[in-house]
Amino acid sequence: MNKDFFKPAALVLLAAVFTGILAWAIPAWNNDVFSIRKMQWFEKLQSPGATVDSAAVQLETVDHAQDELEPFLKKIGSLSALPGKEALFERPVFARKDKQVRIAYFSDSIIEGDLITAPLRQALQSVYGGKGVGMMPITSIVSGFRQTIRHSFSRNWETISFMSRDHYDISLGITGYTFIPRPFYTAQRAIETSPQDTLFVADSTATSPPEQPKTETARYYVDYDPWVEYKAMDVAGGAADFTNIRLFYSHAPDSSFVRISYDAAAPITMWLHSGEDLQQTDISPQNPVKTIRLEFPARKAVRIYGLSFDAQTGVYVDNFPIRGYSGLYFQRMHEETLQAFQKRLAYDLVILQYGGNISNPKNQNYDNYKLAMHRTITHLQEAMGDVPILLVSVQDRSVRDGTAYKTSPDIPLLVKAQSEVAAETGCAFWNLYEAMGGYNSMLGFANQNPPLAGKDYTHFTRRGADRIAEMLLKFLQGDA
Repeated sequence: MNKDFFKPAALVLLAAVFTGILAWAIPAWNNDVFSIRKMQWFEKLQSPGATVDSAAVQLETVDHAQDELEPFLKKIGSLSALPGKEALFERPVFARKDKQVRIAYFSDSIIEGDLITAPLRQALQSVYGGKGVGMMPITSIVSGFRQTIRHSFSRNWETISFMSRDHYDISLGITGYTFIPRPFYTAQRAIETSPQDTLFVADSTATSPPEQPKTETARYYVDYDPWVEYKAMDVAGGAADFTNIRLFYSHAPDSSFVRISYDAAAPITMWLHSGEDLQQTDISPQNPVKTIRLEFPARKAVRIYGLSFDAQTGVYVDNFPIRGYSGLYFQRMHEETLQAFQKRLAYDLVILQYGGNISNPKNQNYDNYKLAMHRTITHLQEAMGDVPILLVSVQDRSVRDGTAYKTSPDIPLLVKAQSEVAAETGCAFWNLYEAMGGYNSMLGFANQNPPLAGKDYTHFTRRGADRIAEMLLKFLQGDA
């Protein structure tokens, strides 16, 4: 090639580089005559590194074996399938015959109303047996939404949960709640403020808006004892009646009791065990019943954790949702309380599905989340022994971008952080985001007919939750 070509070419290249540097260094500037827009040529050439400009960028999650689930798989694989049913899990050679398998499924509003857990429970119980929905709380903000059991209760219960900003000294139960009977209930009421001059308020020259009414938490005393009632529902994931019922509580004052009515019969009185540690009272009826109602003395501050509806055999999936909960700081379930529940309920698998209440489109770093989640998982492992833990990633979640919706740009980062903490703590990991289809998959779920997700592009419909349960079961079987 002619040497005369290289010299002008080099000059042109140097000029282009110099111009690019100059354009990058000049700040943006606007006036009434013309504007200078800051050029970002070099930023566009850079690798995104640890942050993502677009959720379409797929970050690789930590790849680790699913050996962590082996104890659970061996246990459920040893169950005998019901007559005429094909086992979902192969029974290991020479395995002992087990009678019951129990799963604790912790999450946020994504499983409210027994979503995901009900179809998973039904699929397992239809093959291996089981009768009942497992652990139930005393109160619930979504009791009317749940179809697998009818649940009603009085207002005069004090409810403490992960979302409570006090009572850190009181351990939560396995449901994530502790309930205390009270002779009152609490509600927000307006605080009267000094009368304002209506002419002043209406005056357009006022420099500040009128003062908004203030509220306070007030107690309203009642003349009845707190009660809770459960009705069996003969639906998929539910049960036609109740046979085996256990009540869990602690700190029962002397002479504490509970009045129990079965199928609207006259109530009977059962005395509660005193003691600060976890107590269990068998309140099973002599014959199967469809309804049970419990009343507790309003002035006996026993700490009640919930009831278990089950049988001696089969598979049980306990539904533990806490709306708005991040999944962090399980330490509010004190170690000795968790140990006691594990001794009585014998969980074979713990599932943690969180992330929706942590996700933030502006977040580009989840290192602090990893540290907190690491402490949470370690706490569960130390309290519950060798029980396998399955960490389920956050689902795809869409946010508005102009006039359209797209995957929140932090979701891949959050999924990656969750996969890393699972690997670091020896947990199994299921990438739900990837299983859904990854980037913008929530849009596909929401836009199906009938829809599999709501128009908040975050929560699944009941039909969508059924789909997720199917995918989870295939994952547990090793087919996903």
